[in-house]
Amino acid sequence: MKKLFAILLGCVTGFVANAQKLPDMGLYKVYVSETDKDIRAEINPVESEPAIQTNRSYYWYSSGKIKITQGGYSGKLLNGQYSEFYLNKNLKEQGEFRKGLKNGLWKSWTENGKLFQAVSWKNGVRNGGFETFDEKGNPKQKGNYANDVLDGSQITYFSKDSVQVVGYKDGKQVSNGKSSGFWRKLNIFKKDK
Repeated sequence: MKKLFAILLGCVTGFVANAQKLPDMGLYKVYVSETDKDIRAEINPVESEPAIQTNRSYYWYSSGKIKITQGGYSGKLLNGQYSEFYLNKNLKEQGEFRKGLKNGLWKSWTENGKLFQAVSWKNGVRNGGFETFDEKGNPKQKGNYANDVLDGSQITYFSKDSVQVVGYKDGKQVSNGKSSGFWRKLNIFKKDK
């Protein structure tokens, strides 16, 4: 009777254990070392194959390498978090892929760890806000993309008190860049119209 109970208990616990979702244990992560960088990427399974668009660059993994092709792929699509490192272990680039396309906020850094740029992506095209920074980490440019072209106000910072604002609509400049600086604002000799 004890043996029968032990066998029955073993079968029931085995069934329950198989019904639980187990962690991926790193099975969907790839590590790639190249001469100038190290890459850590996820290749989580996709629920359905993407509808390939010829004007998009797809990132995929095959033969131990990350590859990029426009309008297609042949391998496992990157799908999940992506981190690229300089050889000194500082971050170089970080973001997320969805079905092989850049998606969400992507950040890039200089080799000494200063943030260089932050760009929003949606389905493989720049879409949303962006910022670039100088070698000291100070803002250099700020603006917006819509469907991979500049759209809205783009601000260029020349110094702490001097900026230029240029307007864009669908990638075309619609307003001249107006510079504003501290001394220009205080100019007491300007003529009123």
